[in-house]
Amino acid sequence: MWKRPLAATLLTTAALVLLLSFKTPYVAPSSAATGGAGQTAGVRSTYSGQLTGNAVQTPYGDVQIQVTLQNGTITDVQALQLPNDRGHSAEISQYASPQLRSEVLQAQSAQVDTISGATYTSEGYVQSLQSALDQAGA
Repeated sequence: MWKRPLAATLLTTAALVLLLSFKTPYVAPSSAATGGAGQTAGVRSTYSGQLTGNAVQTPYGDVQIQVTLQNGTITDVQALQLPNDRGHSAEISQYASPQLRSEVLQAQSAQVDTISGATYTSEGYVQSLQSALDQAGA
C-alpha cells in the first residue's frame, strides 16, 4: 500500500532534479541578425590589430567594446562604454565587465554566458564584440 505513494514521490523528485539542472545553451542575440555569422566556434581569421564594435543601446546605457586580435587570437578586450548613468548601473558594469572579458579571452569568441544580474550589459557586450569580430572576418 505504501509502494505507490513512495514511487510517485521518488519519480517526482527525480523529475524535478533533472528539470532544475537543465541548462539551455546561450546564443548571442546578434547571431540571428547576422545570418548565423555570430555562431562561429571562435576567431577564424588571421587578422591582427584593434577593432571597435558598434555601440549597442541598452535600457541602462550604451555598451561598446574594443577587441585586440593577434593573428586571429583575441588578446585583449576593453569596454569603451558601459552603462553608468546611475549608481547601480555603474556598480553592475564594474562587476560584469571583468567577468565578461575573462570569459571572452577564454572562449576566444563572443559566445559567452550572460552574467547574472547584468543581462542587458552582457547582451550589449556580446553584440558589440561580435560586430567587431565580424569586421575581422571572424
